[in-house]
Amino acid sequence: MEQLSEGNSYFVDEQYDEALKCYDKACSELSNNAEAFFKRSQCHSKLSNLKEALSDINTSIKLDSNNSKYYLKKGQLCFELEEFDTALKTFEKGQSIDSENSSFKTWIRKSKAEIQSNPTTTTTTPTPTPTPTPTPIPQPVTTNPTPNTTTSNTNTNNNNNTTTDSTTKLPIPSSGNKVRHEWYQTETHVVLTIFAKFVTASNSKFNLTSKSINISFPLANGSEFLFEMDLFDPIVDKDSTIHYYSTKVEIKMKKSRAIKWDTLEFTDKTGPVGLMDQTTSSAVPSPYASKKDWDKLPNEPEEKLEGDQALNKIFRDIFSKGSEDQQRAMMKSFTESGGTVLSTNWDEVGSKKVVGEPPKGLEFKQYEK
Repeated sequence: MEQLSEGNSYFVDEQYDEALKCYDKACSELSNNAEAFFKRSQCHSKLSNLKEALSDINTSIKLDSNNSKYYLKKGQLCFELEEFDTALKTFEKGQSIDSENSSFKTWIRKSKAEIQSNPTTTTTTPTPTPTPTPTPIPQPVTTNPTPNTTTSNTNTNNNNNTTTDSTTKLPIPSSGNKVRHEWYQTETHVVLTIFAKFVTASNSKFNLTSKSINISFPLANGSEFLFEMDLFDPIVDKDSTIHYYSTKVEIKMKKSRAIKWDTLEFTDKTGPVGLMDQTTSSAVPSPYASKKDWDKLPNEPEEKLEGDQALNKIFRDIFSKGSEDQQRAMMKSFTESGGTVLSTNWDEVGSKKVVGEPPKGLEFKQYEK
Protein backbone atom coordinates (compact mmCIF):
# COMPACT_ATOMS: atom_id res chain seq x y z
CA MET A 1 0.00 0.00 0.00
CA GLU A 2 2.94 2.32 0.56
CA GLN A 3 3.89 2.29 -3.13
CA LEU A 4 0.26 2.91 -4.10
CA SER A 5 -0.02 5.90 -1.77
CA GLU A 6 3.29 7.31 -3.01
CA GLY A 7 2.12 6.89 -6.61
CA ASN A 8 -1.09 8.76 -5.78
CA SER A 9 0.96 11.66 -4.42
CA TYR A 10 3.01 11.87 -7.62
CA PHE A 11 -0.17 11.59 -9.70
CA VAL A 12 -1.84 14.52 -7.92
CA ASP A 13 1.31 16.59 -8.54
CA GLU A 14 1.12 15.59 -12.25
CA GLN A 15 4.48 13.79 -12.06
CA TYR A 16 3.16 10.89 -14.09
CA ASP A 17 6.49 9.22 -14.90
CA GLU A 18 7.34 8.94 -11.20
CA ALA A 19 3.79 7.86 -10.39
CA LEU A 20 4.01 5.08 -12.98
CA LYS A 21 7.15 3.65 -11.34
CA CYS A 22 5.33 3.45 -8.01
CA TYR A 23 2.21 1.93 -9.59
CA ASP A 24 4.36 -0.71 -11.34
CA LYS A 25 5.72 -1.79 -7.96
CA ALA A 26 2.26 -1.64 -6.39
CA CYS A 27 0.78 -3.90 -9.09
CA SER A 28 3.61 -6.39 -8.58
CA GLU A 29 3.14 -6.43 -4.81
CA LEU A 30 -0.67 -6.28 -4.89
CA SER A 31 -1.49 -8.51 -7.83
CA ASN A 32 -5.07 -9.02 -6.62
CA ASN A 33 -5.77 -5.35 -5.90
CA ALA A 34 -8.12 -3.97 -8.58
CA GLU A 35 -7.54 -0.38 -7.44
CA ALA A 36 -3.79 -0.62 -8.06
CA PHE A 37 -4.35 -1.57 -11.69
CA PHE A 38 -7.02 1.13 -12.02
CA LYS A 39 -4.56 3.75 -10.79
CA ARG A 40 -1.90 2.54 -13.22
CA SER A 41 -4.46 2.63 -16.01
CA GLN A 42 -5.22 6.28 -15.24
CA CYS A 43 -1.50 7.05 -15.24
CA HIS A 44 -0.94 5.30 -18.59
CA SER A 45 -3.85 7.30 -19.98
CA LYS A 46 -2.25 10.57 -18.89
CA LEU A 47 0.96 9.47 -20.64
CA SER A 48 -1.03 8.59 -23.81
CA ASN A 49 -0.22 4.87 -23.41
CA LEU A 50 -3.78 3.92 -24.34
CA LYS A 51 -3.21 0.21 -25.03
CA GLU A 52 -1.42 -0.27 -21.71
CA ALA A 53 -4.18 1.68 -19.97
CA LEU A 54 -6.83 -0.57 -21.55
CA SER A 55 -4.96 -3.71 -20.48
CA ASP A 56 -4.80 -2.53 -16.86
CA ILE A 57 -8.47 -1.55 -16.69
CA ASN A 58 -9.42 -4.98 -18.06
CA THR A 59 -7.45 -6.49 -15.18
CA SER A 60 -9.33 -4.28 -12.70
CA ILE A 61 -12.65 -5.52 -14.10
CA LYS A 62 -11.54 -9.13 -13.81
CA LEU A 63 -10.65 -8.57 -10.15
CA ASP A 64 -13.77 -6.53 -9.34
CA SER A 65 -16.54 -6.86 -11.91
CA ASN A 66 -19.10 -4.86 -9.91
CA ASN A 67 -17.30 -1.51 -9.78
CA SER A 68 -18.99 0.87 -12.23
CA LYS A 69 -16.08 3.31 -12.44
CA TYR A 70 -13.91 0.62 -14.04
CA TYR A 71 -16.44 0.24 -16.86
CA LEU A 72 -16.62 4.00 -17.28
CA LYS A 73 -12.84 4.21 -17.64
CA LYS A 74 -12.69 1.28 -20.06
CA GLY A 75 -15.46 2.75 -22.19
CA GLN A 76 -13.68 6.09 -22.38
CA LEU A 77 -10.45 4.40 -23.46
CA CYS A 78 -12.24 2.36 -26.15
CA PHE A 79 -13.95 5.54 -27.33
CA GLU A 80 -10.61 7.33 -27.59
CA LEU A 81 -9.22 4.36 -29.55
CA GLU A 82 -12.29 4.69 -31.83
CA GLU A 83 -13.53 1.22 -30.81
CA PHE A 84 -17.07 2.58 -30.57
CA ASP A 85 -18.93 -0.77 -30.54
CA THR A 86 -16.89 -2.01 -27.59
CA ALA A 87 -17.23 1.37 -25.87
CA LEU A 88 -21.02 1.27 -26.19
CA LYS A 89 -21.29 -2.24 -24.72
CA THR A 90 -18.97 -1.25 -21.86
CA PHE A 91 -20.94 1.89 -21.00
CA GLU A 92 -24.21 -0.08 -21.06
CA LYS A 93 -22.71 -2.66 -18.69
CA GLY A 94 -21.56 0.08 -16.31
CA GLN A 95 -24.98 1.75 -16.45
CA SER A 96 -26.63 -1.53 -15.45
CA ILE A 97 -24.48 -1.46 -12.29
CA ASP A 98 -24.89 2.25 -11.50
CA SER A 99 -28.02 3.60 -13.19
CA GLU A 100 -27.84 6.90 -11.28
CA ASN A 101 -24.52 7.94 -12.83
CA SER A 102 -25.46 10.39 -15.61
CA SER A 103 -22.01 10.04 -17.20
CA PHE A 104 -23.01 6.67 -18.66
CA LYS A 105 -26.04 8.21 -20.35
CA THR A 106 -23.88 10.89 -21.96
CA TRP A 107 -21.22 8.46 -23.19
CA ILE A 108 -23.81 6.01 -24.53
CA ARG A 109 -25.33 8.81 -26.60
CA LYS A 110 -21.89 9.81 -27.91
CA SER A 111 -21.01 6.22 -28.81
CA LYS A 112 -24.26 5.68 -30.68
CA ALA A 113 -23.71 8.92 -32.60
CA GLU A 114 -20.22 7.80 -33.65
CA ILE A 115 -21.50 4.37 -34.72
CA GLN A 116 -24.28 5.93 -36.80
CA SER A 117 -21.94 8.40 -38.49
CA ASN A 118 -19.31 5.71 -39.12
CA PRO A 119 -21.25 2.53 -40.03
CA THR A 120 -18.08 0.74 -41.16
CA THR A 121 -16.27 1.43 -37.88
CA THR A 122 -14.75 -1.69 -36.32
CA THR A 123 -12.98 -2.32 -33.06
CA THR A 124 -9.56 -2.37 -34.72
CA THR A 125 -6.97 0.27 -33.96
CA PRO A 126 -7.08 3.11 -36.53
CA THR A 127 -4.15 3.50 -38.90
CA PRO A 128 -1.72 6.34 -38.24
CA THR A 129 -2.49 9.68 -39.85
CA PRO A 130 -0.28 10.13 -42.96
CA THR A 131 2.11 13.06 -43.00
CA PRO A 132 0.67 15.76 -45.29
CA THR A 133 2.71 17.44 -48.00
CA PRO A 134 3.29 21.18 -47.57
CA THR A 135 0.43 23.27 -48.92
CA PRO A 136 -0.45 26.96 -48.82
CA ILE A 137 -2.01 27.87 -45.48
CA PRO A 138 -5.46 29.46 -45.87
CA GLN A 139 -5.98 32.93 -44.47
CA PRO A 140 -8.27 33.39 -41.41
CA VAL A 141 -11.92 33.68 -42.42
CA THR A 142 -14.81 34.92 -40.30
CA THR A 143 -18.34 33.82 -41.07
CA ASN A 144 -21.70 34.12 -39.37
CA PRO A 145 -22.93 30.80 -37.99
CA THR A 146 -26.14 30.69 -40.06
CA PRO A 147 -26.89 27.00 -40.62
CA ASN A 148 -28.52 27.34 -44.02
CA THR A 149 -25.87 29.71 -45.36
CA THR A 150 -22.99 27.47 -44.35
CA THR A 151 -24.60 24.36 -45.79
CA SER A 152 -25.45 26.17 -48.99
CA ASN A 153 -21.88 27.37 -49.43
CA THR A 154 -20.58 23.86 -48.86
CA ASN A 155 -22.95 22.37 -51.43
CA THR A 156 -22.13 25.06 -53.96
CA ASN A 157 -18.45 24.42 -53.50
CA ASN A 158 -18.95 20.67 -53.96
CA ASN A 159 -20.97 21.11 -57.15
CA ASN A 160 -19.12 23.91 -58.90
CA ASN A 161 -15.58 23.72 -57.61
CA THR A 162 -14.52 20.10 -57.89
CA THR A 163 -11.12 21.12 -59.18
CA THR A 164 -10.45 23.27 -56.12
CA ASP A 165 -11.59 20.45 -53.75
CA SER A 166 -9.17 18.00 -55.30
CA THR A 167 -6.22 20.31 -54.75
CA THR A 168 -7.16 21.64 -51.28
CA LYS A 169 -5.49 19.74 -48.42
CA LEU A 170 -7.93 17.97 -46.12
CA PRO A 171 -7.85 18.88 -42.42
CA ILE A 172 -5.48 17.12 -40.02
CA PRO A 173 -5.09 17.33 -36.21
CA SER A 174 -2.90 20.21 -35.04
CA SER A 175 -0.92 17.72 -32.92
CA GLY A 176 -1.00 13.97 -32.41
CA ASN A 177 -3.55 11.68 -34.05
CA LYS A 178 -6.69 13.09 -32.43
CA VAL A 179 -8.50 16.39 -32.92
CA ARG A 180 -8.77 17.94 -29.47
CA HIS A 181 -10.86 20.84 -28.23
CA GLU A 182 -10.82 23.30 -25.34
CA TRP A 183 -13.23 25.93 -24.05
CA TYR A 184 -13.33 28.85 -21.67
CA GLN A 185 -15.89 31.46 -20.68
CA THR A 186 -16.22 35.12 -19.83
CA GLU A 187 -19.15 37.02 -18.33
CA THR A 188 -20.76 37.37 -21.78
CA HIS A 189 -19.34 34.63 -24.02
CA VAL A 190 -18.28 31.00 -24.23
CA VAL A 191 -15.37 30.30 -26.59
CA LEU A 192 -14.82 26.82 -28.04
CA THR A 193 -11.55 26.03 -29.88
CA ILE A 194 -11.08 22.97 -32.09
CA PHE A 195 -7.43 22.27 -32.90
CA ALA A 196 -7.19 21.10 -36.52
CA LYS A 197 -5.18 22.43 -39.45
CA PHE A 198 -6.52 23.43 -42.88
CA VAL A 199 -10.19 23.66 -41.85
CA THR A 200 -12.08 26.21 -43.95
CA ALA A 201 -15.69 27.22 -44.46
CA SER A 202 -15.74 25.31 -47.75
CA ASN A 203 -14.53 21.93 -46.43
CA SER A 204 -16.53 21.90 -43.17
CA LYS A 205 -20.17 21.92 -42.08
CA PHE A 206 -21.22 24.11 -39.19
CA ASN A 207 -24.61 24.35 -37.51
CA LEU A 208 -25.26 26.44 -34.41
CA THR A 209 -28.63 26.87 -32.74
CA SER A 210 -29.60 28.44 -29.43
CA LYS A 211 -29.29 25.07 -27.71
CA SER A 212 -26.81 22.96 -29.69
CA ILE A 213 -23.66 23.00 -31.82
CA ASN A 214 -22.62 20.71 -34.66
CA ILE A 215 -19.40 20.94 -36.65
CA SER A 216 -17.94 18.27 -38.92
CA PHE A 217 -15.22 17.96 -41.56
CA PRO A 218 -13.38 15.15 -43.37
CA LEU A 219 -9.86 14.27 -42.23
CA ALA A 220 -6.85 13.40 -44.37
CA ASN A 221 -6.81 9.83 -42.99
CA GLY A 222 -10.22 9.12 -44.53
CA SER A 223 -12.32 9.45 -41.37
CA GLU A 224 -14.62 12.29 -40.41
CA PHE A 225 -14.44 14.52 -37.37
CA LEU A 226 -17.81 15.20 -35.74
CA PHE A 227 -18.43 17.48 -32.78
CA GLU A 228 -22.08 17.44 -31.74
CA MET A 229 -23.31 18.65 -28.38
CA ASP A 230 -26.33 20.09 -26.56
CA LEU A 231 -25.11 23.23 -24.81
CA PHE A 232 -25.17 23.78 -21.05
CA ASP A 233 -27.36 26.88 -21.36
CA PRO A 234 -29.11 28.60 -24.31
CA ILE A 235 -27.04 31.10 -26.32
CA VAL A 236 -27.79 33.97 -28.70
CA ASP A 237 -26.87 32.21 -31.94
CA LYS A 238 -27.35 35.26 -34.18
CA ASP A 239 -24.67 37.15 -32.20
CA SER A 240 -22.22 34.24 -32.26
CA THR A 241 -19.38 33.78 -34.76
CA ILE A 242 -16.95 31.20 -36.09
CA HIS A 243 -13.36 31.99 -37.09
CA TYR A 244 -11.16 29.74 -39.24
CA TYR A 245 -7.41 29.90 -38.67
CA SER A 246 -4.52 27.90 -40.11
CA THR A 247 -4.27 25.62 -37.05
CA LYS A 248 -7.64 25.88 -35.34
CA VAL A 249 -11.32 26.77 -35.50
CA GLU A 250 -12.70 29.17 -32.90
CA ILE A 251 -16.43 29.43 -32.13
CA LYS A 252 -17.44 32.40 -30.00
CA MET A 253 -20.94 31.97 -28.55
CA LYS A 254 -22.80 34.76 -26.78
CA LYS A 255 -24.49 33.79 -23.51
CA SER A 256 -28.20 34.43 -23.11
CA ARG A 257 -27.63 35.23 -19.44
CA ALA A 258 -24.58 36.00 -17.33
CA ILE A 259 -24.28 32.72 -15.48
CA LYS A 260 -21.30 30.47 -14.89
CA TRP A 261 -21.32 27.33 -17.02
CA ASP A 262 -20.29 24.27 -15.00
CA THR A 263 -19.60 22.34 -18.20
CA LEU A 264 -19.88 22.90 -21.93
CA GLU A 265 -22.46 20.16 -22.39
CA PHE A 266 -26.05 20.17 -21.19
CA THR A 267 -26.79 18.16 -18.06
CA ASP A 268 -30.02 17.21 -16.33
CA LYS A 269 -28.92 19.10 -13.24
CA THR A 270 -31.52 21.48 -11.86
CA GLY A 271 -31.24 24.09 -9.16
CA PRO A 272 -29.69 27.52 -8.63
CA VAL A 273 -26.99 28.69 -11.03
CA GLY A 274 -23.89 30.69 -10.20
CA LEU A 275 -23.42 34.21 -11.49
CA MET A 276 -20.21 35.40 -13.10
CA ASP A 277 -18.21 37.93 -11.12
CA GLN A 278 -19.33 41.45 -12.02
CA THR A 279 -16.56 43.96 -12.68
CA THR A 280 -16.80 47.23 -10.79
CA SER A 281 -16.52 50.53 -12.62
CA SER A 282 -13.47 52.67 -12.00
CA ALA A 283 -15.65 55.79 -12.24
CA VAL A 284 -17.23 55.19 -8.82
CA PRO A 285 -16.32 58.13 -6.53
CA SER A 286 -14.12 57.44 -3.54
CA PRO A 287 -16.07 56.99 -0.29
CA TYR A 288 -13.18 58.32 1.80
CA ALA A 289 -13.31 61.89 3.10
CA SER A 290 -9.56 62.34 2.55
CA LYS A 291 -9.95 61.19 -1.09
CA LYS A 292 -7.13 58.73 -0.45
CA ASP A 293 -7.78 55.25 -1.76
CA TRP A 294 -6.83 53.09 1.18
CA ASP A 295 -7.41 49.95 -0.91
CA LYS A 296 -4.27 50.75 -2.89
CA LEU A 297 -2.03 50.87 0.16
CA PRO A 298 0.36 47.90 0.45
CA ASN A 299 -1.01 45.03 2.49
CA GLU A 300 0.62 44.08 5.72
CA PRO A 301 2.79 40.97 5.40
CA GLU A 302 0.90 37.84 6.33
CA GLU A 303 1.91 36.01 9.46
CA LYS A 304 4.12 33.06 8.59
CA LEU A 305 2.46 29.84 9.66
CA GLU A 306 4.32 26.74 10.74
CA GLY A 307 3.55 23.13 11.59
CA ASP A 308 -0.10 22.07 11.70
CA GLN A 309 -1.31 25.62 11.06
CA ALA A 310 0.54 25.78 7.74
CA LEU A 311 -0.72 22.34 6.73
CA ASN A 312 -4.31 23.19 7.63
CA LYS A 313 -4.08 26.37 5.57
CA ILE A 314 -2.98 24.35 2.53
CA PHE A 315 -5.98 22.04 2.95
CA ARG A 316 -8.34 25.02 3.34
CA ASP A 317 -6.97 26.60 0.17
CA ILE A 318 -7.36 23.35 -1.79
CA PHE A 319 -10.94 22.99 -0.54
CA SER A 320 -11.95 26.61 -1.27
CA LYS A 321 -10.57 26.51 -4.81
CA GLY A 322 -11.77 23.01 -5.67
CA SER A 323 -14.80 22.04 -7.72
CA GLU A 324 -18.00 20.75 -6.14
CA ASP A 325 -16.94 17.13 -6.76
CA GLN A 326 -13.49 17.75 -5.29
CA GLN A 327 -15.01 19.29 -2.15
CA ARG A 328 -17.40 16.36 -1.79
CA ALA A 329 -14.51 13.93 -2.19
CA MET A 330 -12.45 15.69 0.47
CA MET A 331 -15.28 15.72 3.01
CA LYS A 332 -16.29 12.10 2.38
CA SER A 333 -12.75 10.68 2.47
CA PHE A 334 -11.75 12.67 5.57
CA THR A 335 -14.92 11.74 7.48
CA GLU A 336 -15.08 8.04 6.62
CA SER A 337 -11.36 7.42 7.15
CA GLY A 338 -11.28 9.04 10.57
CA GLY A 339 -9.09 11.88 9.31
CA THR A 340 -6.35 9.67 7.82
CA VAL A 341 -7.24 9.99 4.11
CA LEU A 342 -7.89 13.16 2.14
CA SER A 343 -8.76 12.68 -1.55
CA THR A 344 -9.94 15.11 -4.24
CA ASN A 345 -10.92 12.36 -6.69
CA TRP A 346 -14.69 11.86 -6.46
CA ASP A 347 -14.57 9.06 -9.08
CA GLU A 348 -12.32 7.15 -6.69
CA VAL A 349 -14.10 7.68 -3.37
CA GLY A 350 -17.69 8.35 -4.43
CA SER A 351 -18.71 4.77 -5.11
CA LYS A 352 -17.30 3.09 -2.03
CA LYS A 353 -16.52 3.61 1.64
CA VAL A 354 -13.09 5.09 2.30
CA VAL A 355 -11.02 2.86 4.57
CA GLY A 356 -8.69 4.57 7.01
CA GLU A 357 -4.95 4.32 6.53
CA PRO A 358 -3.15 4.93 9.84
CA PRO A 359 0.46 6.18 9.79
CA LYS A 360 3.18 3.56 9.49
CA GLY A 361 3.77 1.77 12.78
CA LEU A 362 0.31 2.64 14.17
CA GLU A 363 -3.04 0.88 14.04
CA PHE A 364 -6.69 1.80 14.45
CA LYS A 365 -8.33 1.08 17.79
CA GLN A 366 -12.06 1.02 18.49
CA TYR A 367 -12.94 2.91 21.67
CA GLU A 368 -15.44 1.28 23.96
CA LYS A 369 -18.45 3.36 24.81
